[in-house]
Amino acid sequence: MNKIFMILVLLTSLISCASASRNSDQDKIDNESEMLDRAEANATPGGRKILEVSRSMIADQDVVVGGCWDYINAVYDRAGYPSNQRVTIYKSKFEGPYAKTETFEAGDWLYFVNHSYRDIEHSAIFVAWINEAKKEALMVNYIGGKKKKPGSYKRFILDNVYNVFRSRE
Repeated sequence: MNKIFMILVLLTSLISCASASRNSDQDKIDNESEMLDRAEANATPGGRKILEVSRSMIADQDVVVGGCWDYINAVYDRAGYPSNQRVTIYKSKFEGPYAKTETFEAGDWLYFVNHSYRDIEHSAIFVAWINEAKKEALMVNYIGGKKKKPGSYKRFILDNVYNVFRSRE
């Protein structure tokens, strides 16, 4: 009798953990979707187009073989902003000085020190602040390394941004 009771308790706790995890995952997806909707609604026309194209590429699991630069460049090109339709907002070096975060707008192409992966250079598209005080942002990301993987959304700390590009309106 005690064995049966223990098995029931174990199964109940496993089921509740699994459903809690599913709820948490769904909350994360819902929150991300709300952030994307809000960022698109508040963006400049160019920023909105870039966010819409990137969202579509992510949803369609589009693969752009190459590095992060190649993927972000493809997003900008598909949104109608080839290299001659881009404006340099801030330009520096990997070592700094770094851009002021209050200048970032939804759809901006940022080059930054990637603290989440060996402090290497990386580029991604700014979507919105998750926590502006901590400089934590949601970004359109591409893993790069010539891997055949689609883009995604990822959180990054943006305290070392050294180049900022934007669509020309």
